[in-house]
Amino acid sequence: MRLARRALLVVALLVLLAYAGASLYVYEKQGQIVYAPTRAILKTPKDFGLAYQDLRLNVARAGGASEKIAAWWIPAPRSNGMSLLFLHGNARNMGGNLGKMAALARMGFNVLAIDYRGYGQSDGERPYEAALYEDANAGLDELERREPDLKKRLIHGHSMGGAVAVELAIRRPEAAALFVESSFDSMLGMSTIKTAYRLLPINLLLTERFDSIDRIAQLKLPVLFMHGTADPLVPPTMSERLYAAVTGSKKLVIVSGAVHSNLHEFPQYRDALRALAGLGN
Repeated sequence: MRLARRALLVVALLVLLAYAGASLYVYEKQGQIVYAPTRAILKTPKDFGLAYQDLRLNVARAGGASEKIAAWWIPAPRSNGMSLLFLHGNARNMGGNLGKMAALARMGFNVLAIDYRGYGQSDGERPYEAALYEDANAGLDELERREPDLKKRLIHGHSMGGAVAVELAIRRPEAAALFVESSFDSMLGMSTIKTAYRLLPINLLLTERFDSIDRIAQLKLPVLFMHGTADPLVPPTMSERLYAAVTGSKKLVIVSGAVHSNLHEFPQYRDALRALAGLGN
């Protein structure tokens, strides 16, 4: 009997150590789990037949030093008079998101896209949440320089960029509207999708939180949410939750059959975005 108790105690201790080890691993490695940047720029707007300017924007750090982020200014071939700041998701870099940016430019929107620090040719070794907000802020500064009329500016974020865009629009509602595409309600919400993470005390471990759901009621701008029903990465219910939490002007478009990154290939995309920008049909 004593031997059995001792064996159970050993097993319990091993389980506890394994649990603690897994928790520590997730805490220390969450930056590598959340962000998937690449450095190589495999394509530029020129590969899509679009003129562009290759920019470097200054970002001031808390200590007084500054770093530079890479950006592209892509003027629309036939401008509709509107310009937007495009904030991409957690994977790759601007070059890996050119299909969407090219579609936006061909719809008539002048596009300013940025690469967060740690992505593409931007400075920085490791992305982190606060830095992404700083980088988006620098992007909005540049967009305001190029388009002084806030009624002609949009803030647009895709996937993780949607969470960055929400925070930017709350801090600086200096645009006509906000477009949140295929985004999540929070990083905590995303972590509950996988069973393995649900077994851990994720709420205590997370430092990269992107808590859009807890912040979005403060939004002052009109907002369009769009999501595909076949999105394999972020469930459309997350856009529905964000939409429900907004107290001001809002619209939700759920596109049947669309996945995470191809909404721009559907006619609802152009129609809803033009309506958000006040351009009509």
